[in-house]
Amino acid sequence: MSLSNPWFMAAVIGVLGVFHLEIISTFLNLAQFRHALPARLKAIFSDETVQKAGEYAGKSARLDVLRSAVSLAALLCFWWGGGFDWLQRWSASWGWSAVYTGVGVIGLLLLVQNLISLPFDAWDTFKIEAEYGFNRTTVGTFIGDRLKGLVLTALLGGPLLGLILWFFQTQVHAVLYTWLTVAGFSIVMAWLSPRLLMPLFLKFQPLADGPLREALLALAARLNFPVVDVSVVDGSRRSSKANAFLSGFGKNKRIALFDTLIEKHSQAELEAILAHEIGHHKCRHVPQQLVLGLLESGLMFYLLHLALQSSAFFQAFGVTGQPLGLGLVLFSIIYQPASLLLGMLGSALSRRHEFQADAFARQACGSEPLMAGLQKLSLDHLTHPNPHALTVWLHYSHPPIGQRLAALEP
Repeated sequence: MSLSNPWFMAAVIGVLGVFHLEIISTFLNLAQFRHALPARLKAIFSDETVQKAGEYAGKSARLDVLRSAVSLAALLCFWWGGGFDWLQRWSASWGWSAVYTGVGVIGLLLLVQNLISLPFDAWDTFKIEAEYGFNRTTVGTFIGDRLKGLVLTALLGGPLLGLILWFFQTQVHAVLYTWLTVAGFSIVMAWLSPRLLMPLFLKFQPLADGPLREALLALAARLNFPVVDVSVVDGSRRSSKANAFLSGFGKNKRIALFDTLIEKHSQAELEAILAHEIGHHKCRHVPQQLVLGLLESGLMFYLLHLALQSSAFFQAFGVTGQPLGLGLVLFSIIYQPASLLLGMLGSALSRRHEFQADAFARQACGSEPLMAGLQKLSLDHLTHPNPHALTVWLHYSHPPIGQRLAALEP
C-alpha cells in the first residue's frame, strides 16, 4: 500500500468520503426537526407527532451511524493490518480451484459482515421499533428470517457468483457474458420471487369475497389492468407498518395488500393506493427502472474488468498476486462512491415516477382519497415531515410527503 498508488488513494478517499457524507446528511436531516413546518404540513403533523417522529429518527440515526462506524473501523483495521493479503494466502492453501476459492472467500466475508450487523439489526427491531409500537417480530421469526436469507443467498447467489467468476477467468468477453447472465437472472427473479421466495417469509391468502375485493377488481378492470388474484399478506406478524405491491408479467399480475394496510385505510383510500401502483405499470416505470439497472450493471462489470487487470489495484489493498474472488470484494470497496452517485440518479428517477403514478391515481380516483391515504401512512410510520434536501437526494426513492401533497392538490 502506497500513497503514490492511485487505486489506494481512490479507495481511501471514497470510503472515508462516503462515510462522512452520510454523517453530514444525518445531522442536517435531524436538524430539520427544529425548523417550523410549512403551513400545509402543520395541519397534518401535530407538535406531539413531530416530536415523536424526531425522537424516532434520532434513535434510528444514532444506531445507523454506530453501525457504519463499526463496519468502517473493522474494514480499515483488516485492510491496513494486512488482512486481505493474509486471507489471500490462507485461501490459496485450501487447494481449491480459483472459482471455488473465490466463492468461498466471498461467502466467508459476507457471513462476517452479517455477523457484525446482527446485533444492530436486533437492537433496531427489538428496541427502537418496539419502543415506538412498530415491531411485532418474535425472536424465533427474527432468527428464522436470517437463516432463510443465508440459505437462499447460498443456493441462488453461490452458483451465480461461481458463473461470474468463471466468465472472468476464462472468457475474453467476460463483461458481456456476465452482463447478459445477470440481466437474465434479474428477470427470472422478478417473476420467481413473489411466487416462491416471498412466501417463505410472508403468508399470502386470497382476499375474502366482499365489497373491497369487488371494488379493487372493478377498478383494475376499469383501468384495463388484468389481474388474476388479490392477496392479503400477513405483514402484521413482523411490523405494524403497512405496504402494498403488484407482481407478475403480462396477464398474470397479482395484487398484494398488507393486512395492516387494510386495517387502517378506508376502501376509497385502498382503491387510490392500488391506482397508484397500477400507474407505475401503465407509465412503464418497471421496464425503465430495469433498463437503468442493467446500464449500471454493465458499467460496473466493465470497471470491474479494468480493475482485475491491474496489479496496482490489488497492491492498493496489500494483496500479492491477482486473486479473482478477492478482487470482486476489493472492487466493491472502491466502487462505493460510484454506486452512491448512480443510486442518486436512480432515486431521482424513482421520485419522478412516484409523482407520475400519483397523477395517474388522481385521474382514476380523485385527489382526496390518495392524499388521505398518504397522510395516514406518514403519520402511522412516523415519517420525517420535512427532510433535508441532501438526505432526499441520497436516499429517498419517494418524494417527501409535502411535495406529494402539493402536487396532488386540485
